[in-house]
Amino acid sequence: MRLAILADIHGNLPALDAVLADARAHSAEGFVVAGDLLVGGPFPVETLDRLRSLKAWIIRGNTETYFTNYDTGAAPEEWQTCAQWAALRWSHARLDRDALDYLAALPDTREVALPGVTPICVVHGSPRGLSEGILPGDDADAARKFAQARVDAPLTARDALAQIAAPTLVCGHTHIAWQQRHNGQLALNPGAVGGPIDGVLGAEYALLTWEAGRWTADLRIVDYDIDALFSAYRDRGMLASGGAMVRALMHSIETGQNHAWYLVLHAFDLAAQAGIQHNGVVPDEIWERAAATFDWS
Repeated sequence: MRLAILADIHGNLPALDAVLADARAHSAEGFVVAGDLLVGGPFPVETLDRLRSLKAWIIRGNTETYFTNYDTGAAPEEWQTCAQWAALRWSHARLDRDALDYLAALPDTREVALPGVTPICVVHGSPRGLSEGILPGDDADAARKFAQARVDAPLTARDALAQIAAPTLVCGHTHIAWQQRHNGQLALNPGAVGGPIDGVLGAEYALLTWEAGRWTADLRIVDYDIDALFSAYRDRGMLASGGAMVRALMHSIETGQNHAWYLVLHAFDLAAQAGIQHNGVVPDEIWERAAATFDWS
């Protein structure tokens, strides 16, 4: 038995197609998708269609809740007009009611239970929440990558495993690939299909193989046509509509670093210097200043 484990696709169809081709070439018999499907890339409709055609085990990520909250009016009012969230509005406008209802109905967690193998618990962030990252403990290289990416992951893999009954935990969210074993349990983050931030140029995913009575993980990196992706950002109008955020997302993809988050943090710093209180959404004048003063190199 072999399963392909995917997370954080973010509307990057060329990366997704490359991963699916690699997984099929390595005899994957099923697909598990740990959330963050569409937001951020220029192919939201096509990506969702491709994923639904797999008949995979799919859960929501924090960005699926962004769509739902925006769609229902539960998101902050500023999301309707502010430059910071223009990329979300661009993607939302391209999804029909069936797609939005599908995303809203996705579960936060799933257990993949198949005959003859032990079950797999699938979460996006952690067992405690969609937006809480998991940090592998006792891994200096992973700790360095998390620190460089400025990713907050308050829960360790050991503690996350202690919160589930299944012997295997799959998570995503942080865009940093790792695996660890503790007391016979396996915790795994396959990294990001759509935009790794651990220095990888390409698409990350994992193959889980059942052998010798347990799941073993192979973390994989697949090349894809990044130039074609960038052409789609421009030709489909997402770069023009999404502005600095989309430019930062593209910069993240071409460098393997967390530039989109660095831009947001830079905007937050400018807001704090100006004495502006915010709920995660800065005024447009601050966002524009952040884009103009950000170190794009």
